[in-house]
Amino acid sequence: MKTLTKLFLIFIPVLGLNAQVKTRQYLTDAKLAPRAHNLDFTKLSLVANFEPEKGLIHGKVTEVFTPLQENIHSIVLDAIDMNIAEVKLNGAPVQFKVTKENLTVFIANALHWGEVDSLTITYSAAPKKGLYFVGWNDKTNTSRKQIWSQGQSLDNRCWIPMYDEMNDKVISDIQVSFDKDYKVISNGTLVKKKELGNGEILWHYKMTHPHAPYLIMLAIGKYDRLEEKSSSGIPLNLYYYPEWSNRAHPTYKYSKEMFDFFEKEIGVHYAWESYSQVPVQEFMFGAMENTTATIYGDFFEVDERAYLDKYYVGVNAHELAHQWFGDLVTARSDAHHWLQESFATYYNQLFEAVVNGPDQFAWARRLAQNQALEESAKNNYPVAHSEGGQVRHYPKGAFVLHMLKNVAGGREAYNKAIKAYLEKHKYANVDSHDLLVAFEETLGVSLDWFWEEWVYKGGEPHYKVNFEETADGNQFTVQQVGDLFNMPIQFSVFYTDGTEESKTIYIDKPTEIVTLNSFAKKSIAYVLFDPNNEVLKSVSFNKPLTYLKTQALKAASTLDRYDALVGLREDSLQDKRETLYAAYEKETFHATRNEIINQLIQDKQARSKEIILKAINDKDVMVRKNVIAHLTQPDEMQLEALEKQLPDSSYELTAQVLEKLCAAKPALAPKYLSLVETTDGAVGHNVLAKRLELSYNYLQDKAALAKLVTLATNAYEFRTRMFAMGALKRCDYFDEPFIDALLEGMTSGNSRLNTAAAETLAYFYVQSKNKNLINQHIEGLGDTPWKVKQIRDLLNTTKTL
Repeated sequence: MKTLTKLFLIFIPVLGLNAQVKTRQYLTDAKLAPRAHNLDFTKLSLVANFEPEKGLIHGKVTEVFTPLQENIHSIVLDAIDMNIAEVKLNGAPVQFKVTKENLTVFIANALHWGEVDSLTITYSAAPKKGLYFVGWNDKTNTSRKQIWSQGQSLDNRCWIPMYDEMNDKVISDIQVSFDKDYKVISNGTLVKKKELGNGEILWHYKMTHPHAPYLIMLAIGKYDRLEEKSSSGIPLNLYYYPEWSNRAHPTYKYSKEMFDFFEKEIGVHYAWESYSQVPVQEFMFGAMENTTATIYGDFFEVDERAYLDKYYVGVNAHELAHQWFGDLVTARSDAHHWLQESFATYYNQLFEAVVNGPDQFAWARRLAQNQALEESAKNNYPVAHSEGGQVRHYPKGAFVLHMLKNVAGGREAYNKAIKAYLEKHKYANVDSHDLLVAFEETLGVSLDWFWEEWVYKGGEPHYKVNFEETADGNQFTVQQVGDLFNMPIQFSVFYTDGTEESKTIYIDKPTEIVTLNSFAKKSIAYVLFDPNNEVLKSVSFNKPLTYLKTQALKAASTLDRYDALVGLREDSLQDKRETLYAAYEKETFHATRNEIINQLIQDKQARSKEIILKAINDKDVMVRKNVIAHLTQPDEMQLEALEKQLPDSSYELTAQVLEKLCAAKPALAPKYLSLVETTDGAVGHNVLAKRLELSYNYLQDKAALAKLVTLATNAYEFRTRMFAMGALKRCDYFDEPFIDALLEGMTSGNSRLNTAAAETLAYFYVQSKNKNLINQHIEGLGDTPWKVKQIRDLLNTTKTL
């Protein structure tokens, strides 16, 4: 008997349940309620210019508002570390007070309900967050020079004094003057572009509908643009770096198709006038769904080879979906953040299923359910909680929506309710209850039980399942461990003559017995509890070896075949070898093929070695990456196959194979290194960094170390710097220019870079020969105390990990 442990999710259209909630017990959430505010801001107009070398913005912002309370005697705006020169209320100067975080405006004569008023604020700021000045302090003039914003969660307050919360919406109007050699991009429509005669151009963008303040964006850089148009006539502006014109089409693959798909699937037309996408350097996340203008990390700007390693399609679809979920309707408070991220994740999965097939969609569920269960081992936060975390707000929430689709009656019913939800709350704020009401009012169903189980309560069901043939029929016994959930589960029995029978029932008790007795005397081939893993859960189910072997070869669902293969892991090769061989010939999806490869990779049988060789040359890059990663001591035939794969279409595989070959045949390292001497890799220069590292290790090329130090400086974007830092750490090389590069990286606003720099510096800091030298360089930054503090804090945190 083998224990087959699964983690799952659900899509079963069953409507008859009317479970009612009898008790409620929720975790406290400090951010459940939206922030109180006494004004409704309706318009925000900004006029700005910059001193980029100093990281300065000079602005004048006018904000139009109406009072929400009977008498208003003061106004408090979010304004981080700003120099406020003047404040005018309805055109007249007023008194104000500035603190590190706020601007308070004092009103002599109270403002009242029904009025329309305005504030105009003249200010300057050197923001450390919210607005980022990239490349302007690169002394080598190698880096790109850009200015771009990142407002989420609440960082636009660092460069615009405003009421910066998600529970208010404004129509924004942005005017920026900048060097004529650069393009300026912001939200909405470009209504004016005017040469000023001083080498600058005035760019004027305007929105026509309101959006949350954190979605205001700005991007300045040197760009070219692809122009497309959706089937509904929406202009699509796809920006790219001029010198990377060969990357434009691979990067924006399927962009028009996904736009058309979302309009049709969601059933609500795109609510804005245009849609732009802009790559930026040093971006700390994947992308950000600013209204009408997504900013994304330029590491997604890929050529045909890099597309195999990190394509933009999924992120592209995710951010586009946010134009409906997050931008058109916006969560009222952080407790309902899942209404944005879960929807965007689910819809990007739906689109990827269109272009990559249903197996990839199923595999995304499997990965996410594993993550969800891992998170539940740490804490019990629900999806609708501000501290639920990334896993619950993104993948788990997406699965919840998928289950909702099925318990609500399927795709058409779900889409009808979603359309009603979006149209009712267009350009407004929502919470989780608003979504429930949309389903109840549109479909007439009672789904409060589903919200209680999957939205407001944490955890997932855990089932222990047993199957046996009894005198009464084929019997499943299901025990729920821990909290009880009430979900529809399908039970299926497959017979050796090719017939099958299934039954779907709601499981809501600590112990349930389900009997299938239509063909009680037939010989059983295998059985399934919840085929295709449709319910998010953990399962313990002991199955005989014969059942697992047949399931691995004959189950209709890829996930069911995969689970059977996982269930064979502990069996001897002698007992499962032929099943694995047969399964490999049938399987086309990378996850199932990789599971077979991992079980055969150490086997000395000729057929097993033949399969490993096939895998090295598999057309699926995911299979090639997996088998090469698991080759610990490749034999001569495998090494010969690896040599042929050195110029692989995947940059990641080229770097991986290069390292494997040099380790296996050090004497041939010069040959292998020369074969990739013109290949740098994608954004991140991953092949170049690996080549330099190996050149030092195998050829004692000290010039390679100097080049790696250069790659670690701010002349290069953060991924290149991180690859170089890792290589230098493995080479155990440390010098003063490298110290300066690490310290500069630790003051970056990009947490991935500053964390990597801190971890690298901490590695060398504990070596007594380096400690004093590092401290001297830190003390040399005394004229910028905030940098010293950030470096010390990061270093101390890293050392204690």
